[in-house]
Amino acid sequence: MTETLAKVYLEQKKYKKAIQAYRILSLKYPEKSSFFANRIKSVEKIQKENI
Repeated sequence: MTETLAKVYLEQKKYKKAIQAYRILSLKYPEKSSFFANRIKSVEKIQKENI
């Protein structure tokens, strides 16, 4: 799992997969967990706006 893959999911509007990717990355890189948490919040906001 990579940040690039998460971004690709986001560009493809596969929001659930993007969120899952960021969750996996957060566990894999705990030192960046706050960054990934912010990305998850951003994706969730985008997801709600596009429903």
